[in-house]
Amino acid sequence: MNVMVAPDGKPAQFNGQAWISQDGKHWWNGAAWQRIGKRRGPNLFVIGMGALIAAVVVLVVTGVIRPAPPPPTPKVVMGVTNSKIDSSTQIEFDYARSANCSQLRFEITFYDKAGHALDRYLGTVNFVSAGTTHHYVFHTDHAIATGSVRFAVTPTCSN
Repeated sequence: MNVMVAPDGKPAQFNGQAWISQDGKHWWNGAAWQRIGKRRGPNLFVIGMGALIAAVVVLVVTGVIRPAPPPPTPKVVMGVTNSKIDSSTQIEFDYARSANCSQLRFEITFYDKAGHALDRYLGTVNFVSAGTTHHYVFHTDHAIATGSVRFAVTPTCSN
């Protein structure tokens, strides 16, 4: 009778997938006996990742690692800022004040490159809250003087 003999000198056993030696150290690949690789100790990668995760959790719980603070709120600049001539009939600017105002009048003066006043425009706004930057866009009734390169705004509050 033909019997498959394993490297351990004993008859091999078929486990349904391959021939295995009786000592469980070898298997038959169809051409030669191959050593079955056994794990030689704990998986260091799994242990290392577990330790790393545990360390991060400990640091978060103890407060050593904190979430980033929210960005600071931008400071409000009081007065007129970001003034711009958009077109021959439109200007815009930002305005903030330290106290509430129920009726605010803007006197807008246009200047040329040499600093000479060319034209004036009056604008009115109802209720301006304190400590908040408001953006205003004004449309003039007539075209702004062609030599205008900038403008100055003088606010007057009427409570």
